[in-house]
Amino acid sequence: MSLSHPHPAQARWLSQLALDLEQRRTTHTYRSLTEVAGAQGPTLRIANQEFIQFCTNNYLGLASDPIVVDAARAALDRYGMGASASRLVAGSMELHHRLEEELARFKGVPAALVLSTGFMANLAALTTFAGSADRIISDKLNHASLLDAARFSGAEHRTFPHRDYARAQALLQRPPRAHRATGVAPGESPGLEGPSARASQTFLVTDSVFSMDGDLADLPTLCAAARRQEALVVIDEAHATGVLGQRGRGLAEAQGVEEDIALTIGTLSKAIGSVGGFICGPQPAIEMLINAGRAFIYTTALPPACSAAALAALQIIQSSEGQVRRQRVLALADHVRRELTLLGFDCGSSQTPIVPVLLGSSQSALQAAAFLRERGLWVPAIRPPTVPPNQARLRLSLMATHRDADIERLVEAFRELRRVMGVYGLG
Repeated sequence: MSLSHPHPAQARWLSQLALDLEQRRTTHTYRSLTEVAGAQGPTLRIANQEFIQFCTNNYLGLASDPIVVDAARAALDRYGMGASASRLVAGSMELHHRLEEELARFKGVPAALVLSTGFMANLAALTTFAGSADRIISDKLNHASLLDAARFSGAEHRTFPHRDYARAQALLQRPPRAHRATGVAPGESPGLEGPSARASQTFLVTDSVFSMDGDLADLPTLCAAARRQEALVVIDEAHATGVLGQRGRGLAEAQGVEEDIALTIGTLSKAIGSVGGFICGPQPAIEMLINAGRAFIYTTALPPACSAAALAALQIIQSSEGQVRRQRVLALADHVRRELTLLGFDCGSSQTPIVPVLLGSSQSALQAAAFLRERGLWVPAIRPPTVPPNQARLRLSLMATHRDADIERLVEAFRELRRVMGVYGLG
C-alpha cells in the first residue's frame, strides 16, 4: 500500500511521528546512522575520510585479527553462511557445541549456551528462571537488555540506586510482593500445585562493568548480601569478559567470587570480536534454557562462521598474547584517564577501557564531539535516554591495538578543547 495518500489514521500517526522526531531534534537527542567503510580497527573510514576511533567495544582488537578472520573464512567455506533454523530444529551445528564447550572451560563452569545476541542472552536468562512468583532486584544502571528482561519476566522488579548496596540489602530484606499478598512464607511457592510447583526465588542482578561509566560492580559485597538473604546472583560480564581477571574471565574472577555466581551472561561481540551472546552456569540451568528459553528456542541459530571466529578469539584471549593485550588496553585507559583528569575533565569512576568525559547537556556533548571530529577523532556523544538527564558525555573506549601516537593525538585534542571550551559554550 502506498503512503503517498494515507488514510486518516495513518496520516495522524505519521503527523505525530514527525512531531516526536522534531522534538528530539530540538532537545539534541535525535539520532541517525553513520555509514562506516572498512574493518572495525583503530581507524574508521567515513565519507572518504579516515578517523581514529575511540568508540568501539573491540577492546582487544580481535574483530579484525587475521587469525580470527581466517577462522571465520574457513568456516564459511565448510559450513556456508547461515545456520538455517532454530537449534532445536536443524540448526545446532558442531561449531555451536564446540564453542559452548570452550566457553564453559574458559569460565570454569559445567555448561554454557550460545544465543544469537547478548540482548537475547539476557532476555532468555531472566524470563526463563523468573516469573510472577519471583523477584528481581537490579542495579538501576544495568544495561537496557537486563532491565527489559526483568520487566518481561513478569517477576516483581525493583531497582536500587547505582552501586548502592545498602539499598540493595534493604530491598532483599523486604518480603517479596507475592508473599505480602498471599501470606505465604519465603521459600514456599504461592499458588502452585503438583509437579510444577517450586519455591519462589529472588535474583540479584548486575552488570559487572557498566557500559556508559566504565565503573565496576562490587561483587563481593553483592554476593555477601545475596548469601544472607538466600538470593541468586546473576551477572552480565559483557564488557569484562576478555579484559578483566588474570585469565580474562571477567570481574568475578578479578574479585574472587566466581563460586558465588549462579549465572554468568556475556557477549561474543565485544572483546571476543565476533557476534552472539552466551549464558554460563550449572548443567540443569542450561538444560532448562534449552527447554524453556523462548529467546533461544524461537530464533535461528548463530551463523557458524561467528562461532568459529569466537573460538579462535578465545584461544588468543587465553594465551600469553591475550594477557599482553589485556595489560595494554588497561594501561592505555589509565593513561587517558590520568591525562584528562589533569586537564580538568570529569571521567567519573571509570576503571576499565571505557572512559566517560562528563559534560552535562546534550548540546555540549554534541559540540565537543564535533570539535574532535574536525581533528580526525571519532568520539561519540552519549545523550539521554542512554544516560540520565544532564549527564550527557563523550564515551571514550580504548583498544589494545591503538598506537601510542593515537593516544597522544587524543590527549592533545582534549588539551585544545579545554583551552577553547568557553568559546564553544562548554563551560
